[in-house]
Amino acid sequence: MQVGLFSELINRKFQNIAENRYREIVERYREFFLSEEELAIPRIFRVFVLLDRYSEKPNDDVYETLKAYPSARVCLLYVVEESLVRLVASTLGDEEAEKLRTLEINFGNNILDEVESRLKEMKFEVERRFIFGVRAEEPLKFEDDCDLFIISKHYGSETSKTYPVSPMVYRIVQHIEKPIIIY
Repeated sequence: MQVGLFSELINRKFQNIAENRYREIVERYREFFLSEEELAIPRIFRVFVLLDRYSEKPNDDVYETLKAYPSARVCLLYVVEESLVRLVASTLGDEEAEKLRTLEINFGNNILDEVESRLKEMKFEVERRFIFGVRAEEPLKFEDDCDLFIISKHYGSETSKTYPVSPMVYRIVQHIEKPIIIY
């Protein structure tokens, strides 16, 4: 029975010593062992950094991790909740909604400028996108174009002591099959 490289090494090391017990354990706990494919480091060519009003700017650990992928293209995706703008328009009027839209654009561009400049210092090719949409759904639209997502634990809403990661981040993690770094 072969489970992969590690099982071969263990079989050679402990040949004739508790071999039946080892096979029994491997059979019983097979679903908990990583496959060779799961052990391989994924090749990363395109990284999406999701940002919004609640997101923290990427910390030094995020930038340090990105150094492992020097040829990757980074897309900064800033998302503003469109339903909020529509709600303000329907309750306070179009003029107030336009003010909110302008404030969000300015706030978002400041964050994007700062993150983009740091990434360009590191010699990354950077693309910016500013989207008015549904924060929880926009990342799903880009999953096929991306090899890695980077998301602040505050993306989508404030966090608390009882919820250290926003519920929206949990929702995104449940629906995206690509690797995700949460900072």
